[in-house]
Amino acid sequence: MKEQLTKPFKAILYNKEKVDDVGACICPPYDVITDKEQYLKKSDYNIIRLELPQAEPPLDEYESAKKIMAEWLKKKVLIEDKEDSIYVYEQKFVFNKKTYIRTGFVALNKIDKDRILIHEATRSKAKQDRERLISTLKAYTSFVFGLYEDREHKIEDVLLQSKKSLLYSFVDENSIEYKIFKISEKKELKELCELMEGKKIYIADGHHRLDVSYRLKMDYIPIYLTNMYSDSIIIWPYHRIITFKKQRSLYDFIKTLSEYGEIEKKNIINSNTIEGSIEIISKEQRPSYAFYSKEDINNLFILKLERQVQFREEVHDVLKRLKVNILHAGILNNLLGIEEEEISFTQEPYKFLDALKRGDIDLIVLLPPTTVDEVKAVADNFLYMPPKSTFFFPKVSTGPIIYSYDKHQAGIEFD
Repeated sequence: MKEQLTKPFKAILYNKEKVDDVGACICPPYDVITDKEQYLKKSDYNIIRLELPQAEPPLDEYESAKKIMAEWLKKKVLIEDKEDSIYVYEQKFVFNKKTYIRTGFVALNKIDKDRILIHEATRSKAKQDRERLISTLKAYTSFVFGLYEDREHKIEDVLLQSKKSLLYSFVDENSIEYKIFKISEKKELKELCELMEGKKIYIADGHHRLDVSYRLKMDYIPIYLTNMYSDSIIIWPYHRIITFKKQRSLYDFIKTLSEYGEIEKKNIINSNTIEGSIEIISKEQRPSYAFYSKEDINNLFILKLERQVQFREEVHDVLKRLKVNILHAGILNNLLGIEEEEISFTQEPYKFLDALKRGDIDLIVLLPPTTVDEVKAVADNFLYMPPKSTFFFPKVSTGPIIYSYDKHQAGIEFD
């Protein structure tokens, strides 16, 4: 019998008889949390206590999380679903004054490096942390975020038309409206799983959790999946913030860059000028970027490339065309000689305007968002993007659904 690649599972869910507001129990994925306290204050059962746990001596943070999860299971704050299901996520959000609804689903997927394709290198420290957490809890509190190809939107049609029951409805702190359903009818589950047969999964977020899953020799893991060709796929760029180790001249940069394309000087008025410049470079067909320096706080310079830049070492043709790589490896590293330790990253460059004017930083470089086709091309060729190339928005919240691969978690027998 052929092995299923995608299949339903019995999730661990918040018990609505014990928890009045499930929305108060969620948090973002661990790697984007900057303030743990706000989530700790929301509810005694906020998932932050498992996702980003705190040590409670003599227990370290991982054993502490295990103890808390066992207590929640024993008190039936968390309960196991009664039937194998696939869980549907609807996220309604506003971006650039337009409302979107992104529909995805969580199912177990067999992991295989030829089927599940990545575009990002992983870091040892983050892998060690996630490995210790997952292996101690024997559970996934947050999921890998994957994309599949479905230009005809067949899977979304099934998700929308299926008989599904509502589990949760809540709004998070970013005003994103969630509706989470489950599909349990065998006919619909079979149809969804069959539609995923033969499809590759492109990882948008969660590379460290995936890498840890291989290290733990997992066969199947829960993955949140959504259509890469949905109009609700939003990718934010990570802009570059530059702080020089030694003084460099903006005008030397401009002279060097002018040999590679057209440079337009744009008068800076306020943060709206930054947003407008991002819009300009995002709509431009040619690779285009904007530079704003402390040396000239009245003007921003937009570069529209007309010839190919060179790299320090030979790179694949896909990476030669990748806009974020042209900027990072080609322009910053090679042409301008800016080193990695001089570069940091932000999605909100306007927050750095005052720092630039004070001279605390030297340069803000704006770049267009990476596209899903670029992500696909990099992953298909088993390549890596530069650091901080994609931020898929919105993230998938941690907490509404947990997957335990140990049915006797912490010695608690499920009913």
